[in-house]
Amino acid sequence: MLAELRVRDLAVIADVTLRLGAGFNVLSGETGAGKSMLVDALALLLGERASADVVRPGAEKTVVEGAFDLPPRAPVRAVAEGLGVDLADDTLVIRREVYPEGRSRAWVNGSPTTIGVLAQLGAALVDLHGQHETQSLVRGEAQAEILDAYAGAEVERAAVRDAYARWQGAVAKDAELRSKQDEVRRKADYLRHVVEEITQAAPKTGEDQALETEARRLANAEELTRLARELEGACDQSALARGAKTLAALERIDASVAKWREMLDAAFANLQ
Repeated sequence: MLAELRVRDLAVIADVTLRLGAGFNVLSGETGAGKSMLVDALALLLGERASADVVRPGAEKTVVEGAFDLPPRAPVRAVAEGLGVDLADDTLVIRREVYPEGRSRAWVNGSPTTIGVLAQLGAALVDLHGQHETQSLVRGEAQAEILDAYAGAEVERAAVRDAYARWQGAVAKDAELRSKQDEVRRKADYLRHVVEEITQAAPKTGEDQALETEARRLANAEELTRLARELEGACDQSALARGAKTLAALERIDASVAKWREMLDAAFANLQ
């Protein structure tokens, strides 16, 4: 139940506090007295969109505050708990501020909150009825509740709800199993392709080591070429040719060194 509503600097309202009692409350007055402004203020607490023109001319901001007394089994308690709103006692205090540039801020029981949270709380707190609009009747779930209550079909409604929930669970499980089946098929196709590739390649024992060696050789082809040329430069054949002349001179002096000729000729052939 709305226990108190305070409105400050909203349109033509400077500052007013409205305290409501249990039962039926009536607010009367002539046209233009500001009755509809109070309804607009309450709508702001319920998460309605705010515009800059609601701020009273010359005012810094519009402030609307509402205090709601919550019975022990009020439906809004479950909504508040689901939204993480702290209900330390049996009172819910909502505050909303609207600024001239159009932005707004909101609090629930002293904690900052969003307009979306206000809208969810407001749907469980207040139902506004006007000449051309009601808030609850435009919601499909509210229409279903009214129709089921009129038909006395609460038991059947719960049975249908439970059956629908089980059906949705079965549909989700079926989709999950079909997805897993498709994944198994994709893996099987891939493995068949791999087996076919391996069969066509016809690998031999030890071929992997040979391929690794060949891959290493190809990866370092430039370095192999450089080192081979460096080795070629280090092997000087002209030095062996001079060695052959020196050996010939030794043979003229000592014929026993002739056996070295065979080693020298073999070295020359290997070097070539």
